[in-house]
Amino acid sequence: MNLISFESSAFPELILKIFVFDPLSSILMMTLRQIVSLLILLAMISLECIGQQETQRSADYYFDKGEEALKNKSYKTALAHFNECLRLSPFYMDAYYARAMARENLGDKQGALTDYNIYLERKPEDKEALFSRAVSRYDYGQWAVAKEDFLKLLTMPEGGETNTVYFQTDQSADGQTRVFTAHHNLKGTILNYLGLIETKLKNFSGAMEYFDSAISINPKDPDYFINRGMAYLQAGDSLNAAVDFEQALTLNPESSLARHNLAVLKKSAATDKETEILLTEAIEKNPNLPYSYAERAGLRMKAGNYKGAFDDYTEAIRLEPTEPDYWLNRGIVKEHTKDISGALSDYKQVITLKPDYEKGWLNHGNALVKQNRLAEAIEDYTVAIIHYPEYGLAYYNRALALHRQGKKVEACKDLTKAKSLNTPVEQKVFDTICK
Repeated sequence: MNLISFESSAFPELILKIFVFDPLSSILMMTLRQIVSLLILLAMISLECIGQQETQRSADYYFDKGEEALKNKSYKTALAHFNECLRLSPFYMDAYYARAMARENLGDKQGALTDYNIYLERKPEDKEALFSRAVSRYDYGQWAVAKEDFLKLLTMPEGGETNTVYFQTDQSADGQTRVFTAHHNLKGTILNYLGLIETKLKNFSGAMEYFDSAISINPKDPDYFINRGMAYLQAGDSLNAAVDFEQALTLNPESSLARHNLAVLKKSAATDKETEILLTEAIEKNPNLPYSYAERAGLRMKAGNYKGAFDDYTEAIRLEPTEPDYWLNRGIVKEHTKDISGALSDYKQVITLKPDYEKGWLNHGNALVKQNRLAEAIEDYTVAIIHYPEYGLAYYNRALALHRQGKKVEACKDLTKAKSLNTPVEQKVFDTICK
């Protein structure tokens, strides 16, 4: 039997003949080259289908591994798995939500917000994700948009299925864990957050209304009373603030935050020793409150107990290392104990955390003067004045440094400016510099 050869342009027609009419006879009529070409084509089609299935299967695999790691609180591992999932499948929306939670637990608030935004663009009615974003925005200091999210949550129906359980543990809750979902036990929490936001925005009357509503829903939650008390305190109503703090202590005698606030509130009426005792009790109830250590450190420094003050400020810094005032005050303690190099290190941290903090520049300059580094000190005082042009003490200290450099005209000019800003200037000092 003679074999029939075909032109390459007839190849599709050949395939049709093979599979539609007489497969066996048609295959026998093919050349070896055409058989090989057909097999390659079929293999390519098969590989493409397998590749598509494998990509999706791999994305699911990494998502499941990420969720497992997230459940086990292995957040870096979870993040790596979700990244790989999204690399394989960029529209895998659940991975954005899950990755946001991993990022949030790793301290990447901006990355978490980005992922929440991507997810909610596609699923704007997902109550769990909206609540997570609202809390994240609040924690990030985005008060206005956080408020929008919480207000929207109030309009959404309660109930429904949920897969997410929230464990709210923070310093203000005295280390106690509160369990709730985005579908249940949430209205009071949302109102409480709205009250906190209005307090941040200095809208104290609005804050009171939200806290009142939260308390009406759950009158046994001590945190609501503490937060309303703080709003009263910032509004200048210390009487109602004290009532709320006392009520919080009645509901939860272990509330270190209520005890701390009462100690601060009663400081003017009580002796420093009595206040220190209250603060010590607050610390014993909850050793994770940095401001209790800082408040007690201030009392100890005032009493000349520099070792105790140093220890308290060090603990406050450990708990909240981004608070510049803790570094500033520990630097002052170090100066009192003649550790000028240590003080300079702490003041340097202050102006690193908050470059426009005039007190940090002033104190850094003061420490430089003690090391006789006058030119550098004058530069620091100048930066302080740039950030706070009415800073009389910076003019005064710069005047003294300029005088020591022999720059009498500039020194007298600064001293005169300090005096005009109501900074106390002894007549003897003024006469010496401006004679």
